[in-house]
Amino acid sequence: MIKDLLVYLDGRKEDEVRLAYAEQWASVHDAHLTGLYCNVIPEVMLTGDPGMTAAQVVVEMQNQAIAAGDGTEEKLKTRFERLGVANELRRLDLYASQARRLVAAEARRTDLFINTRPYGRPEGDPEISESVLFESGRGCLFVPPAVPPQGDIETVLVAWRNTREAARALAEAMPVLKKARNVIVAIVSEDGAPEEEGELPGAGISRHLDRHGVNVELKEITGWKNPAEALLNEAEKSGAQLIVMGGFGHSRFRQWILGGVTRDILSTAQIPVLLAH
Repeated sequence: MIKDLLVYLDGRKEDEVRLAYAEQWASVHDAHLTGLYCNVIPEVMLTGDPGMTAAQVVVEMQNQAIAAGDGTEEKLKTRFERLGVANELRRLDLYASQARRLVAAEARRTDLFINTRPYGRPEGDPEISESVLFESGRGCLFVPPAVPPQGDIETVLVAWRNTREAARALAEAMPVLKKARNVIVAIVSEDGAPEEEGELPGAGISRHLDRHGVNVELKEITGWKNPAEALLNEAEKSGAQLIVMGGFGHSRFRQWILGGVTRDILSTAQIPVLLAH
């Protein structure tokens, strides 16, 4: 069940788009919506003996950031009063170096984290979204920038691979899949090998979804060199309002790097993408 949503807010114009999706999902699932306003304050490292003047400048910069955050918080409070779902607004004044850890910790106490997709846009901090995806243990809904919700979710495209990550994403999305009219399980065939010996690719997961009462259409996609382009093309052809897929990646120098297909989709998708790791 999806009963507790967390939407990331930073005081920028994309807050309104994120809130529109968050309110829609909260309404559909009768869920509580928490807005997490992250007000990033300057973090300046002073070396040597900077003296009182330099230290005072840093303190003044931080005080100004906090004061600016007060103004943004008041605007957000007014906006939250107009929401048609149960809600609350929380605020964190934090340094950029703290953001990834603290936002992931907040997401662990909810069912679903909502943010703008992390790539393919000039604003935002992709490391926050990566940290929540890989460290929170929760599903993440990444929405397209500047594209508000386009009606109810009636068709969902599930990008299926027989992996742990894809299974996790499917489990997180199950409440949505049960409500959808059409669920397309799409498998991009790169080598033509069946999922299991003696079975067509995707037959097993289709049976699983059918047992949950999900209306499933199985589709094997062939002839594409780029799996991300194949999935996005199928989503557009089918009129899907949501893509569900696993978040693949690995650790390098303490930074989470998403796999190529996932990153490509999160750079260009014009519909929301629900991921889990």
